[in-house]
Amino acid sequence: MTLPPSIPSIASVEAEQALLGAIFCNNQALGVVSGIVRAEYFYEPIHAKIFSLCEDAILDGRAATPITLKGKLPADLDIAGMRPIEYMARLTAEATTVINAPDYARTIRDTWAARCVVDAATAAIAEVSDPGASVKAVISGLLGGLDGIRASVDDRRRSCRPVADGMSALLSRIDAIHAGQVPPSATTGLADLDQMIGRLQGGRLVVVAGRPGMGKTIVGANIARATAAAGNGCLLFSLEMPEEEINARIAADQAFTSTAAGPPITAKMISEGTLTPAQMRRVEEAAEMASRLPLIIDTSAGLSVGEILAKTRNRADEMRARGITLRVVVVDYLKFVRASDRYRGQRVYEVGEITAGLKAMAKDLGVCVVLLAQLNRVVEQRADKRPELSDLRDSGDIEADADVVLLLFREAYYLADKTDPDSMARMDAVRHRLEIIVAKSRMGATGVVQVFCHPGASALRDGGF
Repeated sequence: MTLPPSIPSIASVEAEQALLGAIFCNNQALGVVSGIVRAEYFYEPIHAKIFSLCEDAILDGRAATPITLKGKLPADLDIAGMRPIEYMARLTAEATTVINAPDYARTIRDTWAARCVVDAATAAIAEVSDPGASVKAVISGLLGGLDGIRASVDDRRRSCRPVADGMSALLSRIDAIHAGQVPPSATTGLADLDQMIGRLQGGRLVVVAGRPGMGKTIVGANIARATAAAGNGCLLFSLEMPEEEINARIAADQAFTSTAAGPPITAKMISEGTLTPAQMRRVEEAAEMASRLPLIIDTSAGLSVGEILAKTRNRADEMRARGITLRVVVVDYLKFVRASDRYRGQRVYEVGEITAGLKAMAKDLGVCVVLLAQLNRVVEQRADKRPELSDLRDSGDIEADADVVLLLFREAYYLADKTDPDSMARMDAVRHRLEIIVAKSRMGATGVVQVFCHPGASALRDGGF
């Protein structure tokens, strides 16, 4: 790698020497650092070679010492004026303790990451200097590359440990829950739905799917507002709807109450400003309440999974600095998430790539990702319009990757244009009824939850329809 003249070489040769010396002194040190550092992280090629030789010997059940590795390197190789055996013996002699091996490993890893950042930035500079370059594509690639580097230096991603440690952590968590030291998972805002799916657990991918007009965005926005109203941080990616419209929906939902005098205030009324003085006061009060919620709305269009992940990490850091934990990320909706070029034109594979990426994000960041999706038109061809899992559009990977799948059905949508007495009577009975069909729940029950839904006011409530 060639660094720009203004950037000095980024390395810690001393840490590399100290770690190798620690491994020579006590081969068990390799097991301690194997999840932190890899051979390619070393700046000096000879150090990377020695580390690889140590790995090969120890994993093969043999001792890794200067003597056992002596024949693995050319005898006449010059290393800082020394032969290989002399150099390795010096590393062993100068090693102080193996206790600090993880710190040496992290230093090596972090300096490698710093060099990668310089590489990525240098490549991006070269790309944007091309007159025909797409700046947006360069930025997207840079964000994805930087996020991959960041993930490599995130100790929370280390997932391999003895089952005994995992069981100990599990029992400690149960004790903490009983002691009231672990906050409950985020809420959907609907008690019956929370009961059925076990609330919005971190690490889960929850898919909310329906045909147009069934209320996908209403459910997504309500989950976002309810999560934030309970004190949990929430990030809503509105990839289709402009900022003014999604804010009007949240304000209408916040202002909604079934006991208020006069008709409910709709999002359309708020957007168009057709409010009476009394309604305006209610909207102002609702807006003030909503403005205090730990809810961030991102209306960027055409984001990739990598960009969503990068933005989510940044927002999580910002919230953490304010003492708030990001618990839920709502993505509205799947159709507008941009896939990479890897499967260009192959929608089934593109969708699988997107859902797998969002599931990985949920696990890595410990958040619940709520992904809105559309169902196939085949639903409209059936006499019973209630959707099924097989109606998920474009890819079976949606069902496979999701921990929870919620399918939406509003019977009133299909009765709105009918004028026969039976249909009109039925319309009166189901006008404000939304069926949330829990079609898949990895850790909970399946079934149907019926809730009150006022589409105009973007409001969902338990029962009372």
